[in-house]
Amino acid sequence: MAAALRGSGLQVLAAVLVSLAASTAVAQEPHARADSVADGVGASYWGEIPPASDSTTARFRDPLMPVWEGILVVPFRFFTYPVKLLGDAGLAAVQWVDEARILNIFFRPPGKMQLMPAINAGGLSGFGGGLTLQLNDVGWPGVQMRLRGYATVNGDQRITFGARAPTGRRSRIVLGMGFRDRANARYFGIGPNSSVFDESFYRQKLTWAGLSYHRDLGSGFTLRGKLLYSRVAAGPPGGDFEPSIPQQFPGSVPPGFGESSDGLSLELLLGQSDGLPTGRPTRGGLRQLRASYMIATDQGDADLWTFRAELQQFIPLWYEYHTLALRGYVSWIQRSGEGEMPFQRLLTNDDPDLLRGFNDFRWRDRGLAVLSAEYRWPLWVFQRADGPGLDMYVLADVGQVFDSFNKISFDNLTLSYGLGIRLVSGPGLVLRLEWARSNEGAVFRLKSEQIFQWTKGLFHGKDPIPPR
Repeated sequence: MAAALRGSGLQVLAAVLVSLAASTAVAQEPHARADSVADGVGASYWGEIPPASDSTTARFRDPLMPVWEGILVVPFRFFTYPVKLLGDAGLAAVQWVDEARILNIFFRPPGKMQLMPAINAGGLSGFGGGLTLQLNDVGWPGVQMRLRGYATVNGDQRITFGARAPTGRRSRIVLGMGFRDRANARYFGIGPNSSVFDESFYRQKLTWAGLSYHRDLGSGFTLRGKLLYSRVAAGPPGGDFEPSIPQQFPGSVPPGFGESSDGLSLELLLGQSDGLPTGRPTRGGLRQLRASYMIATDQGDADLWTFRAELQQFIPLWYEYHTLALRGYVSWIQRSGEGEMPFQRLLTNDDPDLLRGFNDFRWRDRGLAVLSAEYRWPLWVFQRADGPGLDMYVLADVGQVFDSFNKISFDNLTLSYGLGIRLVSGPGLVLRLEWARSNEGAVFRLKSEQIFQWTKGLFHGKDPIPPR
């Protein structure tokens, strides 16, 4: 590598102009000292040409490419040219979307009424989507209502309604109800040793209605109490999904299949947050402790305790908006009544508690422990560094299900890893596109909700069964 460019840019520019002037002077003045000008010194129209030195000489940083390097570079550029074309096409598409102001659909400020699209592809639900209608300041300031409808090609349908109103400067009440029908819920057995070859299907129907009270305690702490009625029914799958659970497990059909589990739950949650933005947090975190008790109102008499601890932290790395996002949680269900625990009440890897390299509902048991990590960085932003745009990230999930804490071990842990892209607007996440892989294959997901900062409850129509 040759030496770096020396001297100031103004001196180099002056030297070039002086050389050009000297050439002009030779052409116009026959009596000039042509031999001196040719050597780069002597008189010129602009003055004396200085002799060559470090301050007046510019040398290229990189030498010419040697032959052996050209032999390697030419094939490399040939095979990577389609990738370059794809990148140029993607950039052109983003610029067109920007100029067409399509981004304003997502980036507009909230008003009295908001209509928000939802998109889903991949995973258990398959391709589909829906709409959410939110009304703000209904009747008096601070009162909101939210109606959401959703359907996919794989028979996943749901409709939810939520409302919330302030009851003081630091408290509010929230009402929520919903119904969800999944025609192709999966069952592989129970425990970390269940086999992927034992895949079977059943139909899951969730119905719930609840009321919660939220109290801000200051310093980011929140206390929430919730009363919830829920019903979870499990029966034969819909459509052409087979085999069903009785066909795959003829001698060991799990408790609860062909029945519904009904119960009334009382939940208490203590949380603390650093006031994180929902779109692109770069530091801070949130912590939650939760306990709930469900009294069975059906004939099964399976009363259940559920406990959960969760920690999330966002750590800035190296450059601004380059962030390491960490999320760890442990959930546990303990039977209290005399009846058997219905399998549809057990914990499983479903939104937001995903193991992203595995299909939804792949693992199921009384306990679930997971650590998720994402390294995020900006890929493209709109107008300003912290504005709407695209973030890219690499991801990893490590975790397992268990029926007792002494079963948590390296032998039972699962590993997922992959890549993702997040479309972020001013109010928060708009879409996430993920590809994740495990030892059982790869899973692609396109969703309009995230697994981090999953603090929204009844108002947003999130499935509260099992408690998450």
